[in-house]
Amino acid sequence: MAALQHFNPGTVVEWKLERSTKKPKYIFNYVFWAFKPAIDGFSYCRPVISIDGTHVSGKYDIKLLIAVTVDVNGQIFPLAFAICANESQETRTLFLNNLKENIIKQRSRICLISDRHSGILSSVENLPAWQEPYAYHNYCVRHFKANF
Repeated sequence: MAALQHFNPGTVVEWKLERSTKKPKYIFNYVFWAFKPAIDGFSYCRPVISIDGTHVSGKYDIKLLIAVTVDVNGQIFPLAFAICANESQETRTLFLNNLKENIIKQRSRICLISDRHSGILSSVENLPAWQEPYAYHNYCVRHFKANF
């Protein structure tokens, strides 16, 4: 991630580590990143952000969280990414806080689209920056249909 920031000045990377009780080491919990062009480009995009998470298969059981929007040409515009050890209210809250602080900043009346994951619902309910009139939370119709 240090190389990512070095070669892309202005890129934001936020880590959350826990100190291990058994050894003087740290345990990975969460990392968030957003590229500088995405941060700058959001001001030219529609005020609609879709967030979702997926499992990453491989040696470690981790989750990838992503936030995307749509640009003025109707194309998908990736905003931010996070890798976390588990998909919970804590990691979703970190993701939404980092998204607000580093990308959305002072922009208001944002429409947040997500599935009905309990971590997202709890995070949105507990974060004033993601409540009306600053932001509006709606559900993805595809997820709604699949769950119905």
